[in-house]
Amino acid sequence: MLTKLVEYHWAEHIDDALLLLGRLDTRTVPLAGGTYLLGLHNESIQAVVDLRDLELAYISDDKQGLHIGAMTTLQTMVDTPLLKEFASGLLSRAAHASSSSRQIRNSATIGGTVAIGSASQADLLTALAVLDAVTVARSGSKTEINLSGGTLDRPGLALSGVVFKGKQERRLPCASFSSERQPNELVIEILIPPLIAGCGASFARVARVPSDVALLNVAALVEIEEGSYKRVRLAFGGVNMLPVRAQAVERLLEGQLVGKPLDTQRLLSALNEGITDVRFPGDARVSSGYRRVCSINLAYRVLEEAVGIAQWRGVMSSEKGL
Repeated sequence: MLTKLVEYHWAEHIDDALLLLGRLDTRTVPLAGGTYLLGLHNESIQAVVDLRDLELAYISDDKQGLHIGAMTTLQTMVDTPLLKEFASGLLSRAAHASSSSRQIRNSATIGGTVAIGSASQADLLTALAVLDAVTVARSGSKTEINLSGGTLDRPGLALSGVVFKGKQERRLPCASFSSERQPNELVIEILIPPLIAGCGASFARVARVPSDVALLNVAALVEIEEGSYKRVRLAFGGVNMLPVRAQAVERLLEGQLVGKPLDTQRLLSALNEGITDVRFPGDARVSSGYRRVCSINLAYRVLEEAVGIAQWRGVMSSEKGL
């Protein structure tokens, strides 16, 4: 519990929330779904800013890509038809896997999930990593200055106590945002770049029981163009673990022929060679060795499925163009 909490603010505008979060004399944090913050034992937090009225709960797409407002709940992501289609339903499935409790998914938000990182224990973070998702974060400040009345040569109007409101916006990868976030920054939305028609994605996880947090999860995204891997993304995550990309595997596959049927030997060779660069952390629940042993089989399964979906989508899109 927040035992030292003395202020509760209900912000009606983003700028108001930013000014409150930017205060130096009072430790102030944003309150979104509250699933993490309200159970936190932190005596340094003195004030919270409720974000419910900021109209940050939305899901839309345009030429820039897919936009998901920071206050969008995980259950909304599970239920929204657009996300059930986007990237083979990767975001919808990962949001559902992030918590077995519908009550928590009804409260937990994507902005809060990204902001706290591995502490959220959310499979959604791994899915965002393979989609190259970025976090749009904004910070604000308030500066009060006094302007003199000028001189005879340079006359001016005397203004006392003028308040300037400034704000800054940054875009950072979702996978690393929690470690790079500034204390006064507020997550505004998650932006996911557009995907091509020949795109497939897949997701898998290992847990002690299906309702438990993932000991290891993996997500893959494959874009195929003219029979070759145009873009490959592979990421691992799990309990107390930030998503980590298998970039060596991605480089070994990109530009190579996919093959029909799938060239499984090339896929396995790239996995065996490239996955050695991935560092799997361990903790009390799962060892790094266990994660490494599981990683090859899980990665092969999701890559194989993603390739199959990408090839099917490529055929369907070409038939529509005829």
